[in-house]
Amino acid sequence: MKKTMKKQILAVLLTIAMTAAFCGTSLGTEEEYSTKDLNEQLVMATLWYQTAAEMRAISYQTFAMAKMLFDMDLTRGHSDKSRAVVVDVDETVLDNSPYEAGLISQNYGYSKGWQEWCAAGEAWPLPGAVSFLKYVDSRGGAVFYVSNRKERDRQGTMKNLKAMGFPQVRDERVLLRSETSDKEPRRQHIREKYRIVLLMGDNLNDFASVFAHKGVQERFAEVDKMKDQFGTRFLVLPNPMYGEWEGAIYNYNWKMTPAEKDNARKAAMKRWNK
Repeated sequence: MKKTMKKQILAVLLTIAMTAAFCGTSLGTEEEYSTKDLNEQLVMATLWYQTAAEMRAISYQTFAMAKMLFDMDLTRGHSDKSRAVVVDVDETVLDNSPYEAGLISQNYGYSKGWQEWCAAGEAWPLPGAVSFLKYVDSRGGAVFYVSNRKERDRQGTMKNLKAMGFPQVRDERVLLRSETSDKEPRRQHIREKYRIVLLMGDNLNDFASVFAHKGVQERFAEVDKMKDQFGTRFLVLPNPMYGEWEGAIYNYNWKMTPAEKDNARKAAMKRWNK
């Protein structure tokens, strides 16, 4: 009798194990999908950013267009306010892809190590960024660095910008995040004394607050409404590694587990099925 019961119990356990294996839903699967697994999806984006000559070409192209737009504004004569160019910092003038690569290699997620990376001041400039901003400086334009790095990162950020040769790196020209991540109050502060000729960034929030906390389709619609601004006043640099675009996929629930983020990413893709 005891042997029969043991056989029955073993048979039940074996059935459960086989069912879970075939269905791909073994106990704890979701929990076992880790940050390491999710970071594998970051590999191609980071590789493209670091190794694609196309990325380098896009950067040169964008800053060349920025110079043309600035020169066009110079021909329009004087106004009651001085010209200003406003740039984001991360993935607009400084390349933080080594930090992203570090997350991959160490199986971490943002913001682990971010403060230390900023303090180190080792980010390299994007191709064309320094020469363009030096040109703006040489023609009497004001340069403002408007970043959502926190005030605690000011020393390392300014050290980094100065070391790479960027102009006008001083406290009143480096506007970091203090109370809010919304950059509009800082843009309005600049507009009190300057006429903003050009805004450059890798995130649509670098240009206007209307893009913030909107879903994917809503962000598309806002871009369509403002299409005349892109290439004339707004210049966007590519960033496939992170950004507001990713938050839109999660409905801004950044506390999702790695498995939930993986599901949300894949669910957002448009597929062709033969």
